[in-house]
Amino acid sequence: MTNDQRLRTAFLQKQRHLLAALEIVPELTAHGTTIGDDSEANWVRVLREFLPARYGVAAGHVMDAIGNTSEQIDLLIYDSQYSPLLAQTSAGDLFVPAEAIYAAFEVKQEMNKTLMDYAGNKIASVRRLRRTSVPIPHADGTYDPKPPVDIIGGMVTTRNGWADLEGKAAAQQILSLTGDRRIDLGCALRAVSFDRPDDSGADTPEYSDEETTLLFFLFRLFRRLQRLGTVAAIDINAYTNQLNLSVEPLPLDDPTHTKDETG
Repeated sequence: MTNDQRLRTAFLQKQRHLLAALEIVPELTAHGTTIGDDSEANWVRVLREFLPARYGVAAGHVMDAIGNTSEQIDLLIYDSQYSPLLAQTSAGDLFVPAEAIYAAFEVKQEMNKTLMDYAGNKIASVRRLRRTSVPIPHADGTYDPKPPVDIIGGMVTTRNGWADLEGKAAAQQILSLTGDRRIDLGCALRAVSFDRPDDSGADTPEYSDEETTLLFFLFRLFRRLQRLGTVAAIDINAYTNQLNLSVEPLPLDDPTHTKDETG
């Protein structure tokens, strides 16, 4: 077996394990919340295993510096290296600053028009939050404030509810969600995954084959994350000012300051 065959075999095995895990709980209960919570936990586990440690993965809410809060998001991919967490519930859900967010995903059992509209609205509740950015000091001066990243939006499911996820009706639905409601990536594990083209004039998404839905989704997600680079440096004073606090910038000769810090 060649190295590329080994890699393909390993990811196909991971895909089979995920499918098996996603199907265990529905066999035991019809309780929707229980099934949903289990699906979210399995997707969180898969993304944590695949993505580098710089990316945090969790369910939760996103907050901005003026107190606005997103809807509850099933899967958040956020900066775990430079950005602080605002709070965490006993169930593990996080409250993450808006500046830290790379991606927001909705987890459902089935992909269809109604649920895709719903996912687009939830993703929009994250993208519409106010995000700050400040200059970053380094040994030779400062880097200019970086524009906030273009947050990736997506939806992951076990099944496909359309007659054909690659058909005209599904493609039109994917492309009809624009602006803050845009869905960039989708994965229906038992059907196909899709990657929405960056070209706004394109008339169809790119699709996986039926055998490699998870591989396609994970690698397309990682490629999009690579393109984003690092999130903008958070203006922590914008948050602490709400509490009548002030945090002074770190002096360049402070021994705790590292030259390669980027956020």
